[in-house]
Amino acid sequence: MTSTRATKICFRLLLVVAFFGLFPVSIRVADPFFTHPFRAGWYQYPVLLVWPDHIEMRWFRDLSEVSPRPKDALYTFNVAPEQQNWVEQQVRNTRMPKGVDAGWVVHIKQIGPSKQQIDLEVLGDGITGLIYEAEPDAIVPLKSRLTGAGGAIIILGVHLLLWGSFWLAASLVSRFLRNRQPIHATPLA
Repeated sequence: MTSTRATKICFRLLLVVAFFGLFPVSIRVADPFFTHPFRAGWYQYPVLLVWPDHIEMRWFRDLSEVSPRPKDALYTFNVAPEQQNWVEQQVRNTRMPKGVDAGWVVHIKQIGPSKQQIDLEVLGDGITGLIYEAEPDAIVPLKSRLTGAGGAIIILGVHLLLWGSFWLAASLVSRFLRNRQPIHATPLA
């Protein structure tokens, strides 16, 4: 009797732990729902401009507004490998205008010494951002990152689907283990 009760308590505890433990996985699985092909002129996108002593995020609607970089510009689109940690910290510490409850998120992947893939986005009630390849004088947009506040519903739906699948698998395994027949050895003649 106690063994059955302990099993039920452990099973329920496992489900609660799995609910919270699977949440980071759910975010990763739902992430592609927020990545779309780049559409010039439809939305405003941010791009990272790097000066020797500071950084700036500039919004554009048409790629020609920012790329290619003017020859006399003192900034670059490129993030040198030795500057990457400094640039990432500067982006994360950049404040949004008053009244905007959001923050900057950046992921920089070095492709070569003067080429990176940069994922720059504003994360608040939704996501607005751009994934692009950066070279010293130009950028090549790859994908846009867009969702509204409803993105949380997508993440929740994916999470409930994953958690429900885990629950179903755990329930089937538990039932199988409870109902399996012991193997009896039969004497050989």
